[in-house]
Amino acid sequence: MLDFVAFLGFGYFMKPRFILLLILLTIVGGATAWRIANPHKRTEISLESLNARAAPQFQLLDQNNRPIQLQGYVGRYRVFLYFFESSQGPDADPVLQRLREVYAVLKRNHVMVFAISSPLGPDHKPQTLSYPFPILRDTLAGQKGSCTANWGRAKAVSGASAPSPVEPAAFLIEADGLVSWGEEFPRPVDDPLALINAIVSGQK
Repeated sequence: MLDFVAFLGFGYFMKPRFILLLILLTIVGGATAWRIANPHKRTEISLESLNARAAPQFQLLDQNNRPIQLQGYVGRYRVFLYFFESSQGPDADPVLQRLREVYAVLKRNHVMVFAISSPLGPDHKPQTLSYPFPILRDTLAGQKGSCTANWGRAKAVSGASAPSPVEPAAFLIEADGLVSWGEEFPRPVDDPLALINAIVSGQK
């Protein structure tokens, strides 16, 4: 009699519903164990990423008189954008010197480099030909809607005024076209040389 009851109990537990329950419990248990062994990595959210906006677009001529559009590189590269003061020429700027030294490494890491200034004088313009990346000139520097004005790197001028001097600064535009912003304009990086070295070493 006991054997018969035991058989009936075994038959109950072997019903399809019970088998399905066992399978589900096994799956849930396995998934729980995997999650414990592989916890979610916390996504770090920086203040810079919260303040990111679309980078102001531009189209300027480079040292070979070729038009360069920022939009053509968005989605393909990160962009290291450097504004420099034109009166001393590019060879006197330590940031441009460092960019020239490591440009091949930056490009391998999918980082494009653009340098921008107001037009260079005849003594300094030939220097640009030795640079492997575009050195762009903003002939309307400071005019409303100009590249340097949109990036907050030149004091506003109007009418037939000469181009405004460019204030040196560096920016890193991410591949999605976003850049860190301040109150009114994109926010420059604190230390351009440190940022370059961090990108080269793979830390940024």
